[in-house]
Amino acid sequence: MGERRRRRGRGIKAGLAGLLAVGVLGAVFAPSALAEISGTVAGAPTAPVSASPTPGAPGAGSMATAPRVVTTATTTWNAAAAATFWTSARLADAAPVDAPKTTAAAGTAGTTGTTGTASGLGAHAMVGARLSTPSSIARSTHFGGASSTGVIFYASKDMTTHYCTASVVDSHYGNLIIMAAHCNPGSWMAYVPKYQHGLSAARQPYGIWAVTKVFKDSHYTGGSGAGSDYDYAFAQVAKNSKGQSVQSVTGGNWLSHTTSYNMYVTALGYPKITADSADQAIRCHPGYATQKLPGYRQMVLYCTGFYGGTSGGPWLLGFNGNTGYLIGITGGYEDGGPNSWISYSPVFDSRIFTLFQYAEYH
Repeated sequence: MGERRRRRGRGIKAGLAGLLAVGVLGAVFAPSALAEISGTVAGAPTAPVSASPTPGAPGAGSMATAPRVVTTATTTWNAAAAATFWTSARLADAAPVDAPKTTAAAGTAGTTGTTGTASGLGAHAMVGARLSTPSSIARSTHFGGASSTGVIFYASKDMTTHYCTASVVDSHYGNLIIMAAHCNPGSWMAYVPKYQHGLSAARQPYGIWAVTKVFKDSHYTGGSGAGSDYDYAFAQVAKNSKGQSVQSVTGGNWLSHTTSYNMYVTALGYPKITADSADQAIRCHPGYATQKLPGYRQMVLYCTGFYGGTSGGPWLLGFNGNTGYLIGITGGYEDGGPNSWISYSPVFDSRIFTLFQYAEYH
């Protein structure tokens, strides 16, 4: 790990100091929920967001069995081959791999504006407990996209093309992206940062990158069981024709501990074109915190516009327009949510860092 890791640690601490100076993180953490994740006493000083595991945290420690590693390509699969295979038509035809999400209830549909009424939703019952539905549901907005976030594409055996949202993670070699584990890897797998509709792979603003390996936690089972707490995966990305790593070109988000279930996040994603004809990135920063999903180590976000395709999208603190501190991704229970205005994310504890460190060096 060496000097590169130490420099990165100092950079994260410096970045956090800057955030605290402007009061960003002061509004992020809700001490009353900290005991549920970190075991700290409510109201006690909280540990800062960290890019290293916290020994002894609940659920922490090494994985019981080795991660599932899927080699998705041969040695001939590289950026040039990906640019040839992924024509603009194949990119445009790709369908989201996550479960279909229903449209929003009356008064909450759409992805523009700031808030919508929650009338008709009632108290949303989930896994035998009731969540406190906000009186108004935040609305996502379209934007030009972030350099660190994009779309991961692949083709199945019948040549049907699929996609999910993914993002670059700051790593030792600069070659890792994170996505939801339920976005099953296939052939001709490639990552397109800041994806732009209608452009071929060769004309995308940050190019196209060949994905070579995918790493999943062996505890992940999908669906609605306890294994959905592990709905995250890392993928290795090959260098481009110039010998550059993806992170050196796009920047990367800092993988960070989820220190509370109640966080003021910015969530990003690429919804399916059949539900959102703009075929453009969306972002959401609600005026209220996420909640705990009862019975799971997961957060709940209320915001419209998160249709199929947004799975794997990052949940960020301190988002600067391109990167931020990564404390969650859309995924988990029911593959990330039952509809377009309720989304879930696994919490990031020491278990994800164990997988991350394995993916860095294997």
